[in-house]
This record gives sequence, C-alpha cells and structure tokens, in this order.
Amino acid sequence: MKSAKANSKRPSWCKLIIILIWPLISLQGCDKLSRTSTAYGRVTEIGGSGVDSVAVVFVAVKLSGEKFLLSVLTDKDGNYSGTVDVPRGYGTLDVSPPESRNPKYTGVYRGYDVYINGRKTKDCCASKVGGKTQYDFKLYK
Repeated sequence: MKSAKANSKRPSWCKLIIILIWPLISLQGCDKLSRTSTAYGRVTEIGGSGVDSVAVVFVAVKLSGEKFLLSVLTDKDGNYSGTVDVPRGYGTLDVSPPESRNPKYTGVYRGYDVYINGRKTKDCCASKVGGKTQYDFKLYK
C-alpha cells in the first residue's frame, strides 16, 4: 500500500506543463502595462513664460505608418500631461506640438527647441513605448 505522501506527488509531466505555461500566463498583463506611456512637460516662450492653449499631440509610430492617439491643450502656465496605451505593433510614441492644425502656434511661432527629461535634443520627439517622459518645448518667434 502506498503512503499518503506518495499519492500527493504530482506527475513530472504536470510540473513540466506548469513550467512551460506559467510564464505565458503571467506575462499576459505585463505587456499591457509596458505599453502605457505618459508624457508631460511645459510649453514656454524663449523668455520662460508659459504658453496657454497650445495643442500637444500623441501619435503612435511604426514603419508602415502612424496612428493618432491623443491631443491635449496646455493650461494657463503652459503645462500639459497625457497618458496613452500604445497599440501593439507600434514601436515609438511621438509627442509634439504640431505646426499645422494648431492655431495658437501657427499664428505666432516659427519653431521650437525640445528638451527631453531636461536635456536639449535635436532628435524630436519619438520615445520608447512605456514609462514616463518629460518633453518641454521652447517656442520661438
């Protein structure tokens, strides 16, 4: 007669299935979380004062095209913030004040400098999907 301890042992094929399937099950929700991206920052004039009512757009980008996700307006101090879920298949998130379709920008400003996480860059404005990134835009006339 077998002891109760011997009967409680799982067959080795069962352990193998758990080892192979568990990572797939546990990562189902992680992919969704890792595609959530937040961008925030401030739109200012070169002198440092905030510019209100400037649209900042969030666009998902892949080799074969792009997909508009969100547009937010800056507040009275020039601050903005937005969070998006970037669809699968899109590798980067582009955040910028579009020069067209942005009446406040088009009527007054010629261009802008970009600061990503406090550092000036010329590589505007694609970011890695997931996480939180600060984009500050300094507009010039």
